[in-house]
Amino acid sequence: MYICIEGNIGAGKTTLAIALAKKLKADFLPEHYEDNPLLPLFYKDKKKMAFPLEYSFLIDRHAQLHNYFKKRKSKITVADFSLYKCLWFAKTNLSKKEYALYKKHFKTIEEVAQKPDLIIYIHTHHTNLLSNIKKRGRNFETSIDKKYLKAVTKSYLSGLKKLDIPVLEVQVSSYTSSTNYSTIKQLESTLSSKLKSGYKTIKV
Repeated sequence: MYICIEGNIGAGKTTLAIALAKKLKADFLPEHYEDNPLLPLFYKDKKKMAFPLEYSFLIDRHAQLHNYFKKRKSKITVADFSLYKCLWFAKTNLSKKEYALYKKHFKTIEEVAQKPDLIIYIHTHHTNLLSNIKKRGRNFETSIDKKYLKAVTKSYLSGLKKLDIPVLEVQVSSYTSSTNYSTIKQLESTLSSKLKSGYKTIKV
């Protein structure tokens, strides 16, 4: 089984992915986004750096997933990203012409990429996202505002509902020390049953 944890910036993807992988005794596959030198440059000049950043992420994520699944040993993998996030962030950040070209290349890669068995999408209010972003204190993220986060959420919701794989939206009203525990408890029943394509929602 291949499970992807998805969500906006600051949604808590990595924290939940680690906790779920531990619960399922699965491999945890983290995204290597911090290795991308274009990311800090993007937040300084989004218009100029959007296409090179998004294209580099597409290539890097594809390479990471390809290399992992080529050597995969565990029966269960929990990743804190999916290849699809490339398309959703590109939709947010690129011009229409740039996005049309990007989508064409994405579709070519998508055809040969490992398909997730389940995407768990963490959905929370932008005020929670901004609070989490501030707490983790990454300098290059200081320019992120609610307008940008709302645009990303819109792209995610639109894209997720078009997928032909099971998607489970986890609605988080607030973050506490027990958020991941409560989420995993609710996920257990879903994971123990046969997964079907479609979009479902649970509240935490």
